[in-house]
Amino acid sequence: MAKRKRRKSSRQTPIRVRLFIAGLIVIVIAGIGAVKYLESPRGKVFLLDAGFPDYYGEVQDTLDVVLHNASRELGLSRHLRVQSRHVAVKDRRFVSRRWYTTCPDACSLVQINLAFTQAIQSAGGVVRSSRELDDGNALVLDAGSKKYTTHRIKIRQRAEPPQSTTGPSKESQVSHPRGGRSRPKLALVIDDFGYSRDKTAQGFFSIDLPLTLSVIPTLPHSKYCVARAGETGKQAILHLPMEAGEGENGSDVPAVLVTMSAAEIASMVDTYLNDMPAVVGVNNHQGSVATQDVRVMTVVLGVIEARELFFFDSLTSSESIAYNTARQLGVPTARNDIFLDADTNEQEVVEQRLERLLEIARDRGFAIGIGHPKRWTLDALRSYEKTLKYSDVEVVFLATLVD
Repeated sequence: MAKRKRRKSSRQTPIRVRLFIAGLIVIVIAGIGAVKYLESPRGKVFLLDAGFPDYYGEVQDTLDVVLHNASRELGLSRHLRVQSRHVAVKDRRFVSRRWYTTCPDACSLVQINLAFTQAIQSAGGVVRSSRELDDGNALVLDAGSKKYTTHRIKIRQRAEPPQSTTGPSKESQVSHPRGGRSRPKLALVIDDFGYSRDKTAQGFFSIDLPLTLSVIPTLPHSKYCVARAGETGKQAILHLPMEAGEGENGSDVPAVLVTMSAAEIASMVDTYLNDMPAVVGVNNHQGSVATQDVRVMTVVLGVIEARELFFFDSLTSSESIAYNTARQLGVPTARNDIFLDADTNEQEVVEQRLERLLEIARDRGFAIGIGHPKRWTLDALRSYEKTLKYSDVEVVFLATLVD
């Protein structure tokens, strides 16, 4: 009998071990699932409502994408204009976006409401309220999370304008995001000036378009490029070297690093701006690491704000917080839509990207692209010069599109 009891006991021990291991596996799987959920758009909405205000910008940007797509599919983006309003999220200030657009009086506001609701929910967002105004002629939606509104969208029915053979009516013109009706606008920024004053660099000065030239400081030809830009009717901005990420080559000029103190960062930005006082704004040279750091960007933007300049986020990283931080601080800002000549040395590819940029401008009302002083980029711009000058899209300086 004693032997049987010992056998029974020896059989029970492995069962406990197996249960323990199974429990650990369940915990690990649940942990992985929780991490994946929190990294998803729906998880970020949850974190925002749970008291983490830093996720406001990420939630807003995610909803921005699906709402723009829905607007295009519904034919509403052509008349879209965007305004901003400050909103408090705990102890932080952000910018809530206000969208205004119109649709023909025959459109179904119910179907538009359904389409926007589905788009918002697909991105993990919440429709906080939805209501009709003006006897059913207008629809207003508040979207975001359960606690916070990132977007307010107002769609108003409009009477169709009479047909005209003398040209486009005012209603057919795309609304500029800063308010008022105008042609869609396109800004072209050419980065990395200062290394050379060779034939290719000179070619950009001779193009009859309002190009914005971004100049790296302290290079042999930096001051010349800034001066030459002014002489040829271009605008110059500071191409501020910032800490690069993995896969970037690093800067030939001392860069703003995340390990620097606030005083060191401010001193470096001040020095570079003092060296090129004619610039009208700043954008980041590389900087995938630095533009993800709120502390660093707050210091950089403080210097820029004090000089009444604007900041353009080159968007070298999809994780950049530079644009949203600038908006929170009230610094005029904008961000890049397309790198025209990234990973290519073919003129045809650059031309295809220019065409894509024009499409974005027509759909949204504005677009911004970045190129570099490369021969194939210069050839593409020369090829497209007349198209851009006489297009329905107006080419403007970058300073026109900051908000």
